[in-house]
Amino acid sequence: MKRLAGILLVLLLAGGAAFWWYPRAVAPHVQNPHQAAALLEEDARAGGDGVLFRTEEVDPDEVYRALEARYPFAFSLHATVRPNQTTELRVEVSRQARQDQAATYAEALAAESITEDMTEEQKLRALHDTLVWLCSYDTDTAAQTAPDGASAPFAADGALLDHRAVCAGYGRAYGMLCEAAGIQSIYVASEEMNHGWNAVRLDGQTYFIDCTFDDPVPDRGAYVSDQFFLLTAEELSKTHVWDQAFYEQVLDNMEKENS
Repeated sequence: MKRLAGILLVLLLAGGAAFWWYPRAVAPHVQNPHQAAALLEEDARAGGDGVLFRTEEVDPDEVYRALEARYPFAFSLHATVRPNQTTELRVEVSRQARQDQAATYAEALAAESITEDMTEEQKLRALHDTLVWLCSYDTDTAAQTAPDGASAPFAADGALLDHRAVCAGYGRAYGMLCEAAGIQSIYVASEEMNHGWNAVRLDGQTYFIDCTFDDPVPDRGAYVSDQFFLLTAEELSKTHVWDQAFYEQVLDNMEKENS
């Protein structure tokens, strides 16, 4: 995964006439990027045109990280700083129609892969295996430098529709499959490793799933590894490096929203 900041920043200088008639209400106070990401996700899913925040309350880069973790669509985050000390953040989904198609296909795959009598762990394993069977690692794209979502292999549509992806595509596709199955998961991005994978909570414990590392290169057909399925942070830290505190906070905030 070649991960570059997906943020476009625009500064509107004081005195701009457009500011004085700008009608949008400012969002309720947010205390952290996770709360801002929740509002942006809600706006994006509803087809909205952005959310206006108090500038001192949002760091666009941190909000992007938090939203990327919880929203399985590849996107750019447009940040417009206004002279009244507010910042508008707007999500632009890359290839919206195609990613919507991938989400619809994820629902069909989830329905085929799982049954109601399965435990949550069994459902997670079935979705993991389905994705690894379906997708092959795109070694050609992996050698290129491109921002997330700039091409299909970095997004769920590459993994689910084209059957070729890099780690970002695997992670986002797995997120879509989990969402279709009614399971909460997040996407974990590691700048240090230039890599991404997923995390879930089971019985209050955080576990990690790396579908990319469980898919052999070159592809071995029906063979699926489970070496990186449902590892604890202690187990995963033997091979992976990531901002553990940040992603625990993502999961904590999502649990609070659903409680």
